[in-house]
Amino acid sequence: MLVQFASKRTKKKNDEIIFLLSFPESSQMTLQLLYKHFPDKLVICYTKNAKDLAEFYENKGCPIYCIDTFSVLIKDIVPLVSSSKLVFCDNYFAFLARITFNNKASVVQLWHANGAIKLFGLEAKYTQNVTKRDRERYIEVYNKFTHYVVSSQKMADVFAKNYRQVINELPFGYLPTDLFFDQGWLQRAKKQFKHNFPTNKKIALYVPTYREHQSEIPLDFSSLKRQLNDEWLVMVKPHPHDKELYQKVKDIDGIISDFKEMNLAQILPSVDCLITDYSSIPFEYSLANSNGKMVFFCYDYEEYKKEVGIEEGFQYWAPGKIVKKQNELVSAVQTPSEEDFETFNQMWNEYAHGSAREQLLKWVKNVYDN
Repeated sequence: MLVQFASKRTKKKNDEIIFLLSFPESSQMTLQLLYKHFPDKLVICYTKNAKDLAEFYENKGCPIYCIDTFSVLIKDIVPLVSSSKLVFCDNYFAFLARITFNNKASVVQLWHANGAIKLFGLEAKYTQNVTKRDRERYIEVYNKFTHYVVSSQKMADVFAKNYRQVINELPFGYLPTDLFFDQGWLQRAKKQFKHNFPTNKKIALYVPTYREHQSEIPLDFSSLKRQLNDEWLVMVKPHPHDKELYQKVKDIDGIISDFKEMNLAQILPSVDCLITDYSSIPFEYSLANSNGKMVFFCYDYEEYKKEVGIEEGFQYWAPGKIVKKQNELVSAVQTPSEEDFETFNQMWNEYAHGSAREQLLKWVKNVYDN
């Protein structure tokens, strides 16, 4: 009610570009682009986990506001968003449900993933247990998005299904994947990786999705290292919210979990085998390392399918073997892969050609010209 009241009271239109930030790593490239070309227009509204990145731009002169501080949300953010011409979102933001835009705004959903294995939105199994009012709020938020930046028609269809919306797509490609088409950047990333981790071993990287109701991962990492013997160097990159897994692996001898300030995008080009499950990382890895391989360690497949939901056909279009037990995982990692990523990329990365930033910038300028 307070959001609705504050929004309707807002009369003044502004010319700002509002960025609703909650995923720093996936949004960093878009913020760089917007700051470079619109430094006097960019305003960042952030969740607490994105504070460091927001403050980086505050030091450059950008106004920033914390969404998680309710007084700031009502007093500052709601009036700004309500009167803005252009709003970028990297996630679902509940307060948008009761925003009334008075400036015919374009509200762009960038999302924080390039593709989807697990269900989200109204299709996710857990939404069947929420109240009718919650479902109504979800739909009210989804109705506020006017455009979606996507890498494929497949992902546009996923949004349409999960959000029950007609999707006005911006077929630019997922902005962070531009890096994987830049040969100079790829060489620098590989060189930095080699400098930080000088080894002749093959690199196996385990990147599981975040499970809100975390069950014990049935992996004995010390045993995994021994089973893969001296041919492989095992690395584990927990989800930023998964402190439990990080604590579990950080002191295991021979398991790398400290990446020396390299982000995931910088690591992927040097990874020989990606081990994951329902994460969105495969949609980036398939572009970062066309000669790599993937193994999907889905030890809780049936449980996850019931509690969260898995995209239809995953077992057919997954570009790697799906396994449930550690011995199957070891075998799959050690067995040469006959998979290539061409069909997978045609399905999920058809719009990704390394020009997403350029296309988005052109579109933003057009919004302001009109």
